[in-house]
Amino acid sequence: MRRDARWVVLLAGATAVLGTATAQNNNAAAQARAAAASPAPNFASSPREKLVVAMPKTYAKAETMLLWGDYFNHLARCGNLDLQNQQGESLERSSNIDLLGEKELIEGITSGKVQLAQVNPGLVPQLVAAGQPTPFAVPGNKASGKRNSYHLILIARVDSPFKEPKDLIGKKIAHSTPTSNSGNLAPRALFPAIGLVPDKNYEVVFSNGHERSVTGVMHGFYPAAAVASDLYQRMVLKGDVKGSSIRTLWESAPFMTETWTLGKTASPDVQNRVQKCSYAYSFSPKLKQLLPGNDTMLPINFERDFATVMEVHKKTQAALAEAKPAAGK
Repeated sequence: MRRDARWVVLLAGATAVLGTATAQNNNAAAQARAAAASPAPNFASSPREKLVVAMPKTYAKAETMLLWGDYFNHLARCGNLDLQNQQGESLERSSNIDLLGEKELIEGITSGKVQLAQVNPGLVPQLVAAGQPTPFAVPGNKASGKRNSYHLILIARVDSPFKEPKDLIGKKIAHSTPTSNSGNLAPRALFPAIGLVPDKNYEVVFSNGHERSVTGVMHGFYPAAAVASDLYQRMVLKGDVKGSSIRTLWESAPFMTETWTLGKTASPDVQNRVQKCSYAYSFSPKLKQLLPGNDTMLPINFERDFATVMEVHKKTQAALAEAKPAAGK
């Protein structure tokens, strides 16, 4: 095939991809506008139901409730629901929200002890494989229909000698936790393509959290770190780290951010209430500050929105399957 003919094929393919992406964006915006035009849900006449809620250990209890307490109050009023922790304490009268580690969160949802939770994308494939419903909501923008997303970024200090990924060969790179999507699974799946094979081209060091990874790089404990761009930006906004002190060496295609999921033990009626009330929620000023550009909850199209997450999951499972025979030798 001649060179100009190849360009015609490539341009045709690019046009098709852009056309599909545009159609998806237009469809998402249309769905968001339709949801906004729908009458506000009202379940006041429905019987009051209990809903057990848990959150990840991203922030302390007080800060978690400062950010998400307004959402919980909205669900309680709109859905006629009594949101509780696992000890049976109503969150309307207590700020004692359950903050669970990743394994505890998965166990809580799959066992039925937790019925509503915010989860990071890395846990979603495990929950779906366990027979739990796919996530139902993600923060987004009502007018545009754009869902909140993040990138896996590889960061180093701006005054370090590291300018591109290959400069880190033979060095240590901080990953967050073993089950984290952006903090471990995605780097293992995506870094080989940029010349960094974990545990081969560089040493993996677990920091036990994205914030710890960023802080570790900032203070020189780690030469570099793999972190989620949204969590990094939150630290910059809060003043925990100076953006001018950190260099981004590489970033991935976008991933869906933290999503909201319902356990299958929640009745269909309760699931319906939570979903409709969530889509009708308008973010508090504090939440808008935390998630710039986002003002509501938008529904999720799992096949579309979690395509990158599921790609990482499949590559991770394939790598584990390949490693088992080698480990048995």
